[in-house]
Amino acid sequence: MDSFSKTVAILLLLGVAFGWLASYVLIIYRSIKDKTYGMPFIALAFNICWEFLYGFILIPSKAGLQTQVNRLWFFLDVIILTCYFLYGKKEWKNEGLHNYFLPFSLFTIASAGLILYYYDIATGPIAITNSAFIMSVLISALYIDMLLKRKSISGQSFGIAFWKCLGTLCATIFLFQGFSIFLQLLGVLCFILDVIYLLMILNFYKKENRSLLTRKLSVSC
Repeated sequence: MDSFSKTVAILLLLGVAFGWLASYVLIIYRSIKDKTYGMPFIALAFNICWEFLYGFILIPSKAGLQTQVNRLWFFLDVIILTCYFLYGKKEWKNEGLHNYFLPFSLFTIASAGLILYYYDIATGPIAITNSAFIMSVLISALYIDMLLKRKSISGQSFGIAFWKCLGTLCATIFLFQGFSIFLQLLGVLCFILDVIYLLMILNFYKKENRSLLTRKLSVSC
């Protein structure tokens, strides 16, 4: 890889790290502001387990700065998970099922961790990248599902959708520098889903006459 290609690769990876980092920070802000959780729970369960495993347990020998980024994402996800435990029970509309909220949540997180850990054991070095992008497609689809189920932008915002989409775009472009067609396909699918989610969020803003920057209702003259 020549110096120009290395520079482009570094810039793309920085775009991934910053885009998703900005999205995480805005998710935390909106979760606290709206008293809800801003990441779909199944997505959150796999996300936080992946970051813990590849930030503290299964650290690749040549991971470098990415390990530190994974750790930072993990600690931000801990805050998002805290918001889930604080506000998530109200999403269970049937009060008779509230007693299952905690056992279900803990079981799901444990299951996600075991799946990712043994997937790594079974497949070796390819696991970290493959699992990341398989999860990315799942996560992007779950954001759309969450928006449709809530029928509102509670816990969500244009900023979250925009930075998530930008991070995915950088990651997808990076995959076209020698990665497998399988990973490239996953990247493209994830980016398409993120664009759909962004357009859906924009539609909610337009319908509710909200400002893109502040999410506040615009005053009509």
